Amino acid sequence: MRKHLLLSIVCAFTFLVSNAQVLDSLEEKLATSKGPEKVNTLNELYIVYNQLNPAKALEYAKAALELATEINYLKGKAAALNNMGIIYKNQGVYDKALEYYIESLRISDEIHDKEGLASTMNNIGTVYSLKGIYDKALIYFIESYEAFKELKNNQKLIGTLNNIGNAYSDNGREDKALEYFAEAINLSQRMGQLNSSSDPLNNIGNIYFYRKEYDKALEYYNLSLEAEQKNNNLLGQALAYSNLGSAHMELGHIDMAEEHQNKAMEIAIKIHANPILKLIYQGLANIHYRKGDYKKAYDFRLLYDDVKDNIQNEESSRKLAQLEITFELQQKEKELELLKQDREIKDLQVENSRIVILLGLMGTIMFIGASFVIFKLRKIKRL
Repeated sequence: MRKHLLLSIVCAFTFLVSNAQVLDSLEEKLATSKGPEKVNTLNELYIVYNQLNPAKALEYAKAALELATEINYLKGKAAALNNMGIIYKNQGVYDKALEYYIESLRISDEIHDKEGLASTMNNIGTVYSLKGIYDKALIYFIESYEAFKELKNNQKLIGTLNNIGNAYSDNGREDKALEYFAEAINLSQRMGQLNSSSDPLNNIGNIYFYRKEYDKALEYYNLSLEAEQKNNNLLGQALAYSNLGSAHMELGHIDMAEEHQNKAMEIAIKIHANPILKLIYQGLANIHYRKGDYKKAYDFRLLYDDVKDNIQNEESSRKLAQLEITFELQQKEKELELLKQDREIKDLQVENSRIVILLGLMGTIMFIGASFVIFKLRKIKRL
């Protein structure tokens, strides 16, 4: 245990030093860069800060979006929109996240940025999964998977495989989900990037938890936590601690459960991770109820209700549907423009075929009367 703890501390320290060096380099670059280069630097700063300080990350994402819009740098704008979507998704503001994602998707398609398209499709799938629209989520995940496979981007494939597994798990197809989680872990091992396996490890733990195999769940949650600590990913750590607390609770380890949920709560409050806070408050309410401290249980239940009300799971999707329809219509318009001449030729062929058919019909219904035939033919031509 001590050896694992020491290793985690050393890895975390190394990661922090490395991040500090990267940040110093990017801040220096930001001070001298202009135009598209400055937008790219702002987006890179967002990526580094997103795990360390989400509030700071939001500032950089907004600055990148503002500058990219001002100078009409579309690739940088699409990346900034995608980053804004991630921030709102992590805060539980799902419909707002989707607005940013769909606009990012539209721009990436316009400039033929395949990697940008693939990343944003994956993120849209994640939001639909969080909203409980699993069939739609799976469509986006599979599209993203195929795109990353074509691009040979194995790093992004790991995340997409994990998300496909989640979609199957949420649909009750746990065996299928385990196949995708295992594939994600195997790919991360082949690439020598074991830290990338944190999410699928956590999700395998979830499956064992719901199967009531709590000791097995603890094993995978601990492995996930170790990976998240090496990554210095605060969001992942909060989730892993909360899941560990839930598993300990089911095993009757009340004090251990409370300890882990408190650690999770401290991190989640710091980074404004409302979806995870909801789980944590629910867990702490159950813990204090089991301990007989009904006042604390009630207080945490109120906190749970408050966070739940702030998460926009049940918002009207009318505006989002309109955004998607607009994007799809623009796609169709582009296709129609490209095929305009071909369509005109085909239309002419169809019209000629229609005339032949009408002439045939004339012969078959001649007995009704010439005047009626002419009337019908004119009516059909107008249609």
